[in-house]
Amino acid sequence: MKIRRVLGLIAGLAALAGPWAAAERLSFDDLVANLKSPNASTRASAAQQLGQSRRREAVAPLAALVRDEEPKVRMEIVRALRELRDLSAVPALVASLQDGDAGIREEALGTLVELYAERERSGPVGRFLQGFSDEDERAPLLAHAPVDPTVYEGLARLLRDEQRTVRSQAALALGLLDGRPVLRDLTAALQDPVSDVRGAAVTAIGKIGGPDDGRPLIALLTDESGDVRARTVRALGALRTAEAGAALRETYDGTRHRETALKVLESLARVGDAGQAEFFKRLLQDSSDPDRRRLAVEGLARISDTGSLPGFKKDFQRTRDEELRLALAFASARLGDPAFVDTLVLCLPSRTLGARCQGYLVELGPGILSELYPYLADPDADVRATLCDVMAALGQAEAVEKLTPLIQDPSARVADRANRAVERLKREGQR
Repeated sequence: MKIRRVLGLIAGLAALAGPWAAAERLSFDDLVANLKSPNASTRASAAQQLGQSRRREAVAPLAALVRDEEPKVRMEIVRALRELRDLSAVPALVASLQDGDAGIREEALGTLVELYAERERSGPVGRFLQGFSDEDERAPLLAHAPVDPTVYEGLARLLRDEQRTVRSQAALALGLLDGRPVLRDLTAALQDPVSDVRGAAVTAIGKIGGPDDGRPLIALLTDESGDVRARTVRALGALRTAEAGAALRETYDGTRHRETALKVLESLARVGDAGQAEFFKRLLQDSSDPDRRRLAVEGLARISDTGSLPGFKKDFQRTRDEELRLALAFASARLGDPAFVDTLVLCLPSRTLGARCQGYLVELGPGILSELYPYLADPDADVRATLCDVMAALGQAEAVEKLTPLIQDPSARVADRANRAVERLKREGQR
C-alpha cells in the first residue's frame, strides 16, 4: 500500500509539472528574445540553451552580449559560443579576451584554441593547453582554417595580463596556434617575473620558432626555476640553435643526475654545433652507456661529420643494441647512404621503437621520399599506415599522387591515414 501511495504521489507531481515543463521548452525565437530580458538569470539561461541548440544563427545574438553588465551572463555567452563551434564567433571571442573578469578571459582563449584546432576539452583550460603543448615539441595544433590576425593580437596582449595564469595560458595558446606573427611578444615574455609564464613562453617559442629564435633562450639555462631550465633545454634542441652548443655542453658537464644529463645531451645532439664533434667522438669511444653512445652518433650525424660514416657502417653490423643500431642507420642515411632507410622503415611497426624511427625518417627530409614510395606497397599494414603519417609530416605535394591509391587500401587503418595525409598536404599546398 505504501509503495502504491508513493507511486501515486510521483504521478501526481509529474502531472502538475507537465504544463510548466512544456511552457519552459522555449522556441529559438523566444530564447533570442530572452537575451534582452532585464533579468540577468534569464539572459544567462537563454545563452546556455542557445549554445546547446547548436544552431549557427545563434552566434550573432549571443555575440551582441559579450559586454553585458553581468559577469555570469558574459561567461555563459562565451561558453555558448564554445558549444556552437563556429568561426563566425571569433570576433566576439577576441573581444572577450579583454573582459574585466579573468575567468572569462581564460575561457575565451581556451575556446579559441578549441575552435581553430577542432579539439575538445573536458577539464580546466590550463590543463587542456598544457597537455597539447607537451604532446609534440614541434607540432602546433593543425588549424582547419587560417587563424585571424586579431586572435594573435588579442593573445599577445594577454601576455601582459595582470593575472599570471592568463599570461601563461596565452603563451601556450600562441604556441599551439602557430603564433609566429607575434614571436617578438613571446620573446619579451621570457623576462616575466613569474616562472610559469617564462616556462610557457619557452615552450611556445620551441614549438613555432626557428634556430635564431632560440638565442634569447640560452640565458634561461641558468634560470632560478628548474622547470624553466628543463623547458629551455628541450626547446633549444627542438629549435636546433647551434649557438646554444657551448652552454648546453657546460650544463651537461655540470649535471650529475643521469636522466637529466641525458635530456641535456639529447638537445646538444640536436643543435648541430660542429664545435662538439670531438666531444661526441670521445663519448662514442669511451662511454659504456648505450644511451650516451646513441646520442653521440646522432650528434655526429647532425653536424654532418662524414668522416664517421665508415665507422658507423661497421658498428651497425656489429652492435646488438637495437636502439644504437637504429641510430647508426639514421646517421648512415643522413651522411649519404640511403640503403639504411630500409632498416628504419621496417622498424616502424615496433611498439617500443617505431616512434623513434618515424622521427628519424621525418628528420631525413623530403630528399628520401623517392626511397620511401616503394614501401607504400609493403605487405605490412603498419608500415603503410605509418608512412602515410611520415609523408604528411614531410609536407611535399608530390606525395599526394602516391598516397591517393591507399585511400582504397584493404586496411581501414591505412585508408584513413592516407586520406588524412592527402587532405593535409592539399591544405598546406593552398596556403
